[in-house]
Amino acid sequence: MVDYLTELDEEQKQAVLCSSGRSIVIAGPGSGKTRVITYKLLHLLRSGIKPSEILLVTFTRAAANEMIERARVLTGMDLEEITAGTFHHVCNLILRKYASRVGLSPNFSILDEEDSKSLIKHVRTIVLEKEGEVKHFPTHNILQKIFSYCANTMTSLHEAILRLNPKYAEFEQIIEKIYTEYVIEKRNQNCVDYDDLLIFAVHVLQQDNFARTRESSKYKWILVDEFQDTNILQLELIELLSTVHGNVVVVADDSQSIYSFRGARYENVRDFMNVENTKLFKIQTNYRSDETIVNLVNRIIPKKSVPKILRSVKPGGKRPIIVETNDKEEEAKFVAREILKLTEQGFEPGEIAVLYRSHSHSLDLQIELSKSQIDFKILSGIRFTETAHVKDILAFLKIFQNTRDKISWSRIARLFPGVGAKTAANLAEYASQSSDTKTVVEILQDFFAKKTQLKEIIDIVSKVSEKERVSEKIGLIYENFYSQYLQDNYPDFRDRQMDVERLIQIAERYKSLERFLSDLTLNEAEGDNNHSKNKVTLTTVHQAKGLEWDVVFVLSVNPGDFPSYYALIDGNLDEEERIFYVAVTRPKKLLYILKQKFSSVPYLYWTSNIDFVKKIPPNLVEYLDLSF
Repeated sequence: MVDYLTELDEEQKQAVLCSSGRSIVIAGPGSGKTRVITYKLLHLLRSGIKPSEILLVTFTRAAANEMIERARVLTGMDLEEITAGTFHHVCNLILRKYASRVGLSPNFSILDEEDSKSLIKHVRTIVLEKEGEVKHFPTHNILQKIFSYCANTMTSLHEAILRLNPKYAEFEQIIEKIYTEYVIEKRNQNCVDYDDLLIFAVHVLQQDNFARTRESSKYKWILVDEFQDTNILQLELIELLSTVHGNVVVVADDSQSIYSFRGARYENVRDFMNVENTKLFKIQTNYRSDETIVNLVNRIIPKKSVPKILRSVKPGGKRPIIVETNDKEEEAKFVAREILKLTEQGFEPGEIAVLYRSHSHSLDLQIELSKSQIDFKILSGIRFTETAHVKDILAFLKIFQNTRDKISWSRIARLFPGVGAKTAANLAEYASQSSDTKTVVEILQDFFAKKTQLKEIIDIVSKVSEKERVSEKIGLIYENFYSQYLQDNYPDFRDRQMDVERLIQIAERYKSLERFLSDLTLNEAEGDNNHSKNKVTLTTVHQAKGLEWDVVFVLSVNPGDFPSYYALIDGNLDEEERIFYVAVTRPKKLLYILKQKFSSVPYLYWTSNIDFVKKIPPNLVEYLDLSF
């Protein structure tokens, strides 16, 4: 039997031993919060609490399994009877017992996200057939996001539409019909989606005294990890399940609550704390980063966070470096050069990461790393030229480069309403058989001679053919057609629009279409030559949460980029502060913060309260100005 308490520092020990009744553990980054909840579980088992009397709630099944396995090894106990897993798992267990209370049979099916989208697509088709032609109506993917946001934030459909995309307010009545039919279809098929699991389980516990007493009596202790990422329904579920015994311990870092777009509420931490007799514990010793990095972190803790002062166990270290460049191209070249220097100094590529607010900020860097033969992996998505929206734009350009490119012809054709798979394939075949002397416009005019309803594709391509510069061609495609296409087809259309806008900026450096296409496609291929796992990581800050590296570069910390333009417009700076906080708490040894001399949103540049770099005390960092 290991004396597990010797493995805890004093703050961790207090949190494990003294958290009873209603308790919250506020954990700083790198402070060992997973260890605290794991050892709290261990301590309960050692204290005589039966496995069946414990509920452990985490955000991934893997996290729950790791904690239970650690406790099993240290106790030697059979822990099969612990109820552990995600909120959806817990709600499923409850709903199986009380399905009839919400009009379901106990053998109900659960729709995964793709199943849910398929059913919404089916219902959408039926409703729109009755409504007649509706231009620019949201796709089933977008509708699924709207419905899910309603559920997870407990807001009306009207509020969800305004929050996610006000443009669709004009379709609210039709969207409501689709939502109603979607609910009816699920009921008829005895199905629930992921959101229903939460809604119905909470409803049962709220409305049924017997069910609430029975379920909350079962769990003498409830442990919740990553509490800062919970939504309003998940908070209510925990409150309901702890009504009998009242022993609930939640672990959170409200400074790292960055998922409001999913319905997460950092306010849940405050709401939980403000209930009378709630015990507060803080674990503030940072085991990850050098003292110089922690000193900076302490000065940029988000304003609305629970106050905390982090202490590093690693004295000294190199001060973080703020690097100012003229533009993103220069920024990318600096990062590539610096990565080469660092690897020569002995840093492993796998211990180096580049973080950014939006995936579009990595585009220049992807090209530059490929040119420098630096292998990289992307956690925030696929490589830039492999994304659907960039492939669409490049397909337009490729047919001007090579009129016999069947794949590009087919891809372009399918983007337009009224062109099915058969027509697209026939056009591609026709183009590939056409004479090299025929222009793109002539090929389209000949093929679609008798199809006047497809005049739009000919008009757009005709205008594109008149433009000389690559950037002008892309700009015309984007402004006249593709920007609207993205809005109509993708829930994350804003991110995709930013990618295309960044592609236009990159294209401004090129006079030759051939050179532009070659640089983007060949460099991407060369980046994959090295199949070693030891690669530099490129990722958004959201995907980096919970991870750590020796060296971290944070790109484009400029008003309009980071914090993002949309956050500035919406006045949502609180969350941007938390996202920046997550970014600068990822490195162990070296931190580089990069910015451009002028913001991508010039009129915002001089407002210092939205410039994260200006908030950093100069004595805590080194400055490297490459902008002259």
